[in-house]
Amino acid sequence: MGKTTPPLLKDDVTARLVGAFKDLISSGGLTPGGRLPAERELASSFGVSRSSLRQALKVLEIMGVISQRVGDGTYLNAAAPTILNEPMEFLILLDGISFHELMEARRIVEPELAARAAMRATAADVAELAAVHARMEAHKADSARFVEADLRYHQTLFRISGNRVCSMMFTVVHHSVHKLMEVTSSLVDPEHTLTLHRRITSAIRKGDAAQARQRMIEHLDDAAGLLARTAAKQEEGRLLKRVSKLRPIGLA
Repeated sequence: MGKTTPPLLKDDVTARLVGAFKDLISSGGLTPGGRLPAERELASSFGVSRSSLRQALKVLEIMGVISQRVGDGTYLNAAAPTILNEPMEFLILLDGISFHELMEARRIVEPELAARAAMRATAADVAELAAVHARMEAHKADSARFVEADLRYHQTLFRISGNRVCSMMFTVVHHSVHKLMEVTSSLVDPEHTLTLHRRITSAIRKGDAAQARQRMIEHLDDAAGLLARTAAKQEEGRLLKRVSKLRPIGLA
């Protein structure tokens, strides 16, 4: 009997699909700025399931290779050929970097991206941002999908800001703070986060850069405060646990 070929693991399929996209771009089959075929067609062409394709598309979006526009389709970004020439290890880095450092980086850059989004947003951009916000509202009862929509909101804002370098960098940063967002979102009612986002969207809709900057600062300061309170509670819990293990002091 011959050897049986082991089934491909999910990560193997994703890597193979990313490689296939790279080949298509190199051969001219996909052109930067162009719209990708529908998921069903792509999955059939690559000979994979739609769930496997979606996983690969998610990785490509995190890398900044593609942009998924609500109600419009998926597009290949202009910088896609350059990005796919970089080693994967460089693109999915940030391992071991603390949440504090990530939040500090967000506090330094994201308010300015929000200001630029307010200056550059078209009516279609504002509609897309509002549609992503509506998706958050629709998933208030589903924490995982709510956080996923929250990430998409910020990624959409980055794209609207018009700076592709920051957009690519901070999409990777946001992927790294996914767990942090799950923690902070669990500490407050979803409406709290939605209110902060509404204020940012409103400022962008009005084209008010100063207000958009300030609203993003408030949003990030709020998230940092939630994180600090979580850390303090964890430390208090550890201290109480140590105290409970001490031998009781008897009366003389």
